[in-house]
This record gives sequence, structure tokens and C-alpha cells, in this order.
Amino acid sequence: MRNIIFTKQNLNEYFLYSLFLLPLLGTSVPAYILAIGFLLFKITSLKFKIQDLFFLFIIVCWFFFKSQQSDLQACIVLFRYYFGFYIFYLFFNNIKTSLKLDKLLWIISFVVILEAILINTIIPVGLLPNYPKNDSGDFLAVTKILGFYQRPYSIGGNSTITSTIVMALIFYVFGFSKNQNIDRSRNLLLLSVFAVILLGSGTGYSLLLLFWVYKIGPFKNWLTASVSFFFILLIYYLIFIVDIGSYDGLDRISALYLEFLYEFKVIQINDVIYILKSVPNQLIIGRAFNDASELIIWSDFAWLNLFECTGYMGLSATVLIFIFKIKNYNYIPIIIFLIGAIHYGAIYSLPGQLLVGYFISTKFKYKETVF
Repeated sequence: MRNIIFTKQNLNEYFLYSLFLLPLLGTSVPAYILAIGFLLFKITSLKFKIQDLFFLFIIVCWFFFKSQQSDLQACIVLFRYYFGFYIFYLFFNNIKTSLKLDKLLWIISFVVILEAILINTIIPVGLLPNYPKNDSGDFLAVTKILGFYQRPYSIGGNSTITSTIVMALIFYVFGFSKNQNIDRSRNLLLLSVFAVILLGSGTGYSLLLLFWVYKIGPFKNWLTASVSFFFILLIYYLIFIVDIGSYDGLDRISALYLEFLYEFKVIQINDVIYILKSVPNQLIIGRAFNDASELIIWSDFAWLNLFECTGYMGLSATVLIFIFKIKNYNYIPIIIFLIGAIHYGAIYSLPGQLLVGYFISTKFKYKETVF
């Protein structure tokens, strides 16, 4: 302990890590206040690229037109939810402190595992602010795997969102980063994979499978090709022959559920297009909302929710930002977030916004290209 020296740099660093844990307290607002306050305070010395100003202009224009159509509070929530990552992108571009993402992975994995232990032993989930509750304060989404295991929701406020965040970090630390100073220890890998398993998310398991495929290089030689082929057959056997989805709590990896999910997504898309076409200008700036309680957020098809709430204007701004910001040093973790948003949008949670904002920032570029 006496060898630990607290400097301004690492104190700022740990303060940034604490922002990722804010959802455990039931709020994310302080992080946005901090980022926006910092940007306003440093407005005269901020560094902008021309493309940054262009994207900011589109987002501000969308907000202006949206505020003429919908309730102002609803517009503010939509702005924070769907474009918060861009606020943190500007924030990270203009601060001096960098994140050590291996250290962040240690922290988040430990928090997930600790929460899983506590909620399955001594703490009722109804007491924790990061779990959804009804007006009476009762936990809404009880998911008992095998009839007894309650999966943790953790920093994402949702198991799928948290597992996507952890997997983005795993892909970065163990499969992508060229930084020689990063911790790639076996202990960290085991801890983080164990955290994903405890989260009990089908999306998390799919991303974990993609990670092992990415690491193994399934067809680089006859041995890995044989193992990969056997593994594919095993997955097919478990899902379509044994039907492990018939077991209590594992229904979301059944063949029946996969077929239902595809058909349900198609119906959702058609319904949203019909709703937006029913009123002028909704296709451009999104659905009209008379109150913040009507908003379509935290739903199970984040890309479609983005289109429904922000229209072609918001969807185009988001796609263009990623087209311009995805580079050879950040594309893998960003793609993980984009894939995850086919289901719940980790990219729109506070920790996800912080991470995505950091990944596309010049701060991360410098970290990855200078050793």
C-alpha cells in the first residue's frame, strides 16, 4: 500500500471510472452535467474538426425542429439518450486524462460478479436502484434461470446492455489492442468471461462466441477447422435437437424463440414505418411525443427505436458519425456496440456512451498509436 502514489492524473482517471458506475445509484445525470459543463466552460479553447461541427449542426437542427413538434422535456431526454455518446466524444477530445481500459474491465467485471453474488444471497433486487420497478416499487422483470438464479443487471441497468459493454472491452483488451502496456493476464480474461456468463444474456453469449471465433481463427489450419466444425455441430445439436431452450430460463436460445424473434422484428419494422408515415414530417424527425412518459427508449430493438424517435435525420447523423469515426484502431469495439444495438442498445446507456465516445475520440487514437 505504501507504494501507491496518488497523483492528479490517476485521481482524475479513477474519477472517470466512477462515472461508469453511476447507474448503480439509479442516475446518470451527473455525468452529462459534468461533460456539458466542461464543454461550456472551455468553449473558447475547444478543438473541433470541420466534420465535428457539421455533425453537431445536424444534431442541433434536429433538436430545434423536434422541440417544435414534441414536448421539450421529451426532446431533452431523446437528445441525451440517442446523442449522448457524441457529447462524451467531444468531452474526451478536450480533456487531458486517458482511460486504461484493462483497468476499467477489472472494475466492471468485479462489480458484476459481486452484484450477482449479493442479489442471489442476501440483498433483494427490489432494494437496488439499477433494477426496473413499477409504481409500487416491485421488481418488474424477474428472470430466474433454472428457477433459482437471478441474473445481475449491473451498470447497464439491463443484463444484455452490461454484457455488451463487457464484451466490447474484452474484444479490445484481448483481441484488438496493440498497446504493449495493457494487462492481458489470464486472471483478467477468466474474471471478465465469468462476468459475462453470470449476466445470462443471449446477446452476451453470442458476442462471447464471436470473440472465441475471432481469437481462434477457425479455419487457419486443419486442427482449428476441425474443432470449429465440431463446435458448430454441437451448437446446432443443443439448440435444434436437444432443444436446451425448453429448460426453465433458457428459452431465449431455443429454435422456436429464434424463429419468433425474426418474425417479430419484421413486424416491428413495418409497424414503425406505418406510424411514421401517418403524420407529416415524422419520417424526417421522428415520432411526435406529447410527454416524456411516451418515449421509446430502453426497448429491445435499439436501431429501430432510434429511427422511430429521431427519424431519418437522427438515423443519418448517427450512421454518418460512425462512417467517419470508425478507423483501423477502433473498428472492432465499435462494431461490437453496433451489433449489440440490434437488441438492447448498450450504445445508449451511460457506460456505453462513455466508452463509444472514448473509442472514437482523438484521445483513444493517441493511446493506440503511440506506445
